[in-house]
Parts: sequence; C-alpha cells; structure tokens
Amino acid sequence: MPSIAQLTLPMFLGTILNWALFGTLLVQVYIYFSAFPQDRRWWKLLVIAIVFLETVETFANARDMSRIFGVGFGNMDVLDNVGWAWFSVPVMGSIIACICQTFYGWRLYIISQNAFIFGLIIFVSAVQLVAGLWTGVNICIAKKFSLLQSFNLIPTATWLAATSCADLLIVAGTVYSLHKSRQPEFGNKRINSIITRVITLTAETGILCMAFALVDLFLFVNFPSTNYHLAVCIELSKIYSNSILLIFNSRAHIGHSSQTTDVDISISIFKGHGSSTATRGIELKSGISRNDTLVGKNELLSV
Repeated sequence: MPSIAQLTLPMFLGTILNWALFGTLLVQVYIYFSAFPQDRRWWKLLVIAIVFLETVETFANARDMSRIFGVGFGNMDVLDNVGWAWFSVPVMGSIIACICQTFYGWRLYIISQNAFIFGLIIFVSAVQLVAGLWTGVNICIAKKFSLLQSFNLIPTATWLAATSCADLLIVAGTVYSLHKSRQPEFGNKRINSIITRVITLTAETGILCMAFALVDLFLFVNFPSTNYHLAVCIELSKIYSNSILLIFNSRAHIGHSSQTTDVDISISIFKGHGSSTATRGIELKSGISRNDTLVGKNELLSV
C-alpha cells in the first residue's frame, strides 16, 4: 500500500509546475502578439487555440487539486477519485501534443518537401491522439486511480511511446533537412548562422518534449502503485505549448540605439531533381528597432 506522500506529493509538484508553465505561456503569448501583430491570421488562430485549450486544462486540474487538498483533504476516497483528471491530463494532453506535432510536421515538410516524412509524423501523432483519448475513456470508466494500473497499461504506454516517437521523427527530420541546406556556395554566414540557430532550437525543444514523455512512461510502468508519473504528466501539454510559442518568439529582437533600421532579405534554396527544381524558401525579413523595444523579426525560414 503506497504512503500518502507517494500519492499526493506528485500531484502537488505537478500542479505547481503546471501553473508555472502556464504563466510562462501567457508571457510568451503577450510577447508574440506585441512583436508580431502582422503575422498570418492562421498562426494567430493557432496561438489563440493553444491558449484556450491550456486555460481549460489548467482550471480543470485546479478544480481537482482544490478538491483533493481543500474540501476533501484527508479523505482517502476523494484522493482515489480521478475527478476530471481523465480529461485534463490524457485527453487535453494528447490533443495539444497532436496540434503541436502537426505544426512541426508541416514546418518540416516546407523545409524538406518530403511528403513521406510529413505523413509518417501525422500518422504517429494520430496514434498518440487516439491512444490518449483511449486512456482518458478508461480513466473515466475506472473512476478510481487504484483501478487504473490493472487495465490501462497498454493505452497509456501507447500514448506516451507514440508521443516520444513523433518528437524523435520531428527532431531528426528537421535537423537533417536544415543541415543539408548549409551549403558552402551560398557564402552567407548570416544565413548559415540562422540555420544553425533553428537546428539548435528545434533539437532542444523536441528533445525536451520527448524526454518528458519518456520519463512519464518510465514512472508509470515502474511505479504502478504510486502517482509518481503525475508529477510529469500533469504539465506535459504545457511543454508542447511553450515549445511552439518559443519557436514563434525566437524571431523577436530587443534592440538599443537611437535609430531604426529595416532590412529585407529573400533567399531561396533550390534542390535540383533532373530538369525540375523543388524550391525550399528561406525568407528573412528583419525589422530592427533601436529604441529599447521588442520588435518582430519575420525570420521563419518559411516555416
């Protein structure tokens, strides 16, 4: 029989991290809309959708934590009751992860023009989405945490393993495709520097998402009678949301000077295939303010 600390402490830590990352997300959203008011409409809608979903997830989790640590404090039946966790953790987590992975997959397709890799990422992400919904349904039916480990291992393991696999595909594909774009004939150190930065940022965010999912899977499988995995699982969706906002805001620049300089650079990467040419655009448009203000640098590498 697990101790009270093994059941409650992971929930407490997960909730603290969840709110901290929610605050970080809101700051990133503010920076995004301040720095990039002219961004494409569907990018703005994507950010708004992520914020909406994360707000629902955060307050659903807060409702359960107030029940466990507030009105039902000390009641083992309340502690064992899953409440809204079936919705806030696997359902919302898999939906948000699917949205982010689809965006990353599309971004990789624009870079590489490789439909197979894009399709594979979408397929694996769809698997994790279905497994996450399956996990949520099982938790909802069980109603008690103590009953989950006996029949929920396969859907939960599938959900977290597929999530990690999709992240690995995204990181490997993006790093490989962008690395191939670093060709010496360009002779432009700035472009190569930007490509290196995008590779680094993609690898860091992707590996972080993958690591959280794998740690969650490890804790769930190896500590079946505890809630250790909830210390990671509760805030898993926030890792994906913050990573996608980090990609958007990586274009932002804080300048300091008395002048304003606007630079427009357009570069296309061509990859020949016989008589046809596939174009992978790298588009750089910089608006650099020199007045201690945050401005947007539309430096998306067409992604």
